[in-house]
Amino acid sequence: MRLDCLGSGFAFSHGAYWSGFLLDGRVLLDCPPQTLPHLFRLDVPTSAVDLVLLSHEHSDHIGGVDLFLLEERRAHDAAAERTNPLAIAGPPGIHDRLREVVGTSSRLPDRDDPRIAWFEQRGGSAFEWAGAQVECVAMDHAPDIDALGFRVRLPGGVVAYSGDTGYGEALLSLAEGADLLIAECGGDREHGHMTWDHIRALRAAVDPSTRLLVTHYDPLAVPDSARGLDGVELAEDFATYEV
Repeated sequence: MRLDCLGSGFAFSHGAYWSGFLLDGRVLLDCPPQTLPHLFRLDVPTSAVDLVLLSHEHSDHIGGVDLFLLEERRAHDAAAERTNPLAIAGPPGIHDRLREVVGTSSRLPDRDDPRIAWFEQRGGSAFEWAGAQVECVAMDHAPDIDALGFRVRLPGGVVAYSGDTGYGEALLSLAEGADLLIAECGGDREHGHMTWDHIRALRAAVDPSTRLLVTHYDPLAVPDSARGLDGVELAEDFATYEV
């Protein structure tokens, strides 16, 4: 499987785009504000994307949905054909949150519109779409919102994506058996993010066969001791990884 990094930073990072990934050319792991132009850069039309997985409602993770859907509507009007209908998945209430972002525009269809299949999932649930099997795990992020991590099983393997989370058993459960774990390092903030010490602990706790790719970090705040950690890779904007 191919993994394209659309961005590796967090909301306040210096010089990096907001964190997001394209998996196997057809699954979006979050949809940060720069998603559409970066898909264009990869020559990937929105019609190639089968599934958009939104970890939670914060704008650095969903801010690209509006323009993604606008391009979807433009392509639809131009008779572009999809292999599979588009599906969008996220925590309960994600459609309502996107309505707040998009406003009254018809480019976000009503929930019952057949152009988009909606999966509003809780932790501990699973679903399948277009050959992708997705397990949803509740993450420890902000106390007032639901946040999900995703385990995505495709024919090439299993990729786990943490979204935003603190360190804990939920994250270790998410990582179990994954070929690749994409984990955040939002820095030393009050709640719901990991520090570089947590990344060290995570690397020690996760099976050595699982690759660990760190995202959602500030490139100017990476300590020297974290740059050479064995078995830890730092995601870079526009980098491509083979899983």
